[in-house]
Amino acid sequence: MKKYVLVSAMILGIAISFIFYIYRVQDLGDVVNIDQVDRIFLTTVESERENEGIEIKIPKISEDQKNKLADFLNQYKVRLTMKEGWSSENPSEQFTLRIVYKNGEFEIFIFDHDVVASTRIYEVVNAPLDFKWIKEFECELHSND
Repeated sequence: MKKYVLVSAMILGIAISFIFYIYRVQDLGDVVNIDQVDRIFLTTVESERENEGIEIKIPKISEDQKNKLADFLNQYKVRLTMKEGWSSENPSEQFTLRIVYKNGEFEIFIFDHDVVASTRIYEVVNAPLDFKWIKEFECELHSND
């Protein structure tokens, strides 16, 4: 009987530890897996409308641009939420980051004032995201095309 109680307590402890691990605060750069990025295409709401219906080619980025983006993302902390869906409260401060990783996988992240959405919804702990920096970085990226 003691053995079953001990095993049950261990399983419960592992489950609780796993839940705390999943919902911990993380660097945004780690969530995006910025170290494995090969190509990106960043768009704000305005430029997203301009690209509507156009096939997008995602360009490679330089190491310098990747480092700038990594520095920007790593200054923000995020926490996974249990939200199933999300709608923007600040649509004018929204941008989309399309990423192709070195292994060929593709992912889209939508960033908002205090939310990051991909296949999961993350809350930005130290919100708001610096939208002015994003607009400047978008201009820098598109000036290299």
